[in-house]
Amino acid sequence: MMLGENVRSVRKSRGITLKELAEKTGLSIGYISQIERDLTDPSLSTLRKLSGALDVPTYLFMGGTETESGLTTRKNEVITLSQPNSSIRYHLLTPMPSSEFVPQSLVIRFELEPHSKDGERPVVHPSEEIIIVESGELEVLIGAEKIHLNPGDTTLVRSNLPHIVMNQGNETVVGLAVFTPAIWFPSSKRISQKTEESDEKG
Repeated sequence: MMLGENVRSVRKSRGITLKELAEKTGLSIGYISQIERDLTDPSLSTLRKLSGALDVPTYLFMGGTETESGLTTRKNEVITLSQPNSSIRYHLLTPMPSSEFVPQSLVIRFELEPHSKDGERPVVHPSEEIIIVESGELEVLIGAEKIHLNPGDTTLVRSNLPHIVMNQGNETVVGLAVFTPAIWFPSSKRISQKTEESDEKG
């Protein structure tokens, strides 16, 4: 099922109209309609808004599915989450939740392209997040504090603190993000609900 079909199917199953979803997300009705018809590729920040409003995991919109394959994830089984217009890719190293078991920690390897960031606005979530840089140099803005991380460096973002990560260099940054407890469902949010059209298309 295509991304747009997923969004429309979940919205209808929740009994939510396009107008109601627009009000919940701050997105325009026309833009949501384009997403549902697969006429545009939404940004990751847009998907987070939609998943939050519809109360489903963001990964279900990005190609991830629930699995019963067990607790070991082989290299060729790692799920990669990305969108064509996004500058960041996520690789889920933790097994996906199933009807029998929901992991309490979430480990993600991320790749952030040069001169980009992981969203237009800081994100807030109730989990602690440990960020580990494997290659490249990463800037982490936590509230008003800016932290520069080199390869091998680690920082911990405490729960419910607004933060955003940025790659201001010329090399793709590769790192790990560890969330405890796991964020399988959309408990995270961007701190500003105001939406600019350029953000929604980028």
